[in-house]
Amino acid sequence: MAISKNGVEVIGVDTKKIDAAAVDGLTGVVDSLAYIVAIPEVHNHSVECWFGNDGDNTMSAANNMATWTLTAAGSGNVYGTAVTMGAPNDILATFPSAVYFDAHRIAIIESNTNDNTYMIQLLGGLGTIGDADILCEVPYRTENLSGEAKPILLQMPRIATASTLWGKVKSEAASKTLQIIIGIHTYEG
Repeated sequence: MAISKNGVEVIGVDTKKIDAAAVDGLTGVVDSLAYIVAIPEVHNHSVECWFGNDGDNTMSAANNMATWTLTAAGSGNVYGTAVTMGAPNDILATFPSAVYFDAHRIAIIESNTNDNTYMIQLLGGLGTIGDADILCEVPYRTENLSGEAKPILLQMPRIATASTLWGKVKSEAASKTLQIIIGIHTYEG
């Protein structure tokens, strides 16, 4: 049955409904309506796994309380050297079928000052730090870090598990540090 408006066929019998392409999680047709609708659904209802530094600046879910130390540069308001937080395919040890991931939250475990403003930056890419894209920036103000570490929400795009993830920080004062862990969401398609 065709639907017409003013004698012109608008929707024919063979027209796909909203999206007839196969959709299984995020493995549907990129930019189809079903794909776009699935993204927040999968993101909001996927497992978040906390990762820490495995001792050689790689990610480890088994060692998720070992922190990465991000240090601001020797002069105020300048980013320090980027620290490798995840080497290509680190996440696959915990999630073997993951194709993409995003850092959903970070937790500040320790700081070397109680009264400072920071800008935390995560970068990622398939090449070197020189080729990396800025994935997100988030401000953070330390004030009496004697309580629990409260996770900070991040907004960043998904990146391939074959990517490297880096972190760096700048602060109002020179050479200040943050020790962090990250919460990761993974995606299979």
